[in-house]
Amino acid sequence: MTSNSEAIAAVIESGRGTRPYSLENKETEQVLNIALALLVELAASNERIDRLEHLLAETRGVDAQQLRETAPTEEAVKHRQLALEAMQLRVLRVLLDPREATDGRPASR
Repeated sequence: MTSNSEAIAAVIESGRGTRPYSLENKETEQVLNIALALLVELAASNERIDRLEHLLAETRGVDAQQLRETAPTEEAVKHRQLALEAMQLRVLRVLLDPREATDGRPASR
């Protein structure tokens, strides 16, 4: 069985081809892509956390703040580390998978 990060790396590797760039500076566009990927990751995570906290608090009959203050188990810490590695691969994909620009501009500007 492969981990999430291994699966994402395999998808990145299989998606070869040219990459369209719309900004004049490749590095600027890469930073923008990373920032947008982080925004998507954060928005999805925040929505999921909020939904789960409210559901769990309601089910247990406790305050959501109590849930936030509970220390994670060792297994949960390991799971979070794997999830972090997978997210880092998704966010940094543009740097991990450099491609030739579709407009024929040189790879380094």
